[in-house]
Amino acid sequence: MSQRSNPGAKQPHIFSHEKAEWLDEAEREAWLPTPTLVALLDMRPGLRALDFGAGTGRYAQAFAERYRDAVVDAYDVQAEFRAIVEQRARAAHLENLRPVERIEGKFDRIFAANVLHEIGDADLITMHDALAPEGFALIVDWNASIDRPTGPPREHAHTPQEALGRLGAAGFTRIKKIEEPQLPYHFVLRALR
Repeated sequence: MSQRSNPGAKQPHIFSHEKAEWLDEAEREAWLPTPTLVALLDMRPGLRALDFGAGTGRYAQAFAERYRDAVVDAYDVQAEFRAIVEQRARAAHLENLRPVERIEGKFDRIFAANVLHEIGDADLITMHDALAPEGFALIVDWNASIDRPTGPPREHAHTPQEALGRLGAAGFTRIKKIEEPQLPYHFVLRALR
């Protein structure tokens, strides 16, 4: 997927499933800790969540384990990643975690970690349209305005201001930047429909 075919994306190509093991490396917990993300998503029993660009399903699994009576859909365009999510769900006996190829219905929570720089404007509109009226989207992405020892090159990431503009253009409202010291290389945005 190139920028030309995916208007709005800053990174020329999506993260390949061939590098899947990197998404689950233990060192990532130091700068993108799962418990912090679970707390920020503020799930509750009975809610429906979408992990948009779920990759290996690392975070979707954490949400599903914490809230077993919630439904967590793990959406990814790469079939190889969806297969990994399916394996994780089976191994952890998580009937509430479902890898999905298509987004259907409305979601109380939408979570997108490290994908904003890869997805186009059409994807953001799809995300917006999938959000339930009382729900929110939580966008966590690489911060282009700071020096980082990891992640995509600065020119392939967004500043928080750029991200705010893209979300607003896609129809999101009441977009709030959340300061989270546990995420030193990322910005966090919470957006409503």
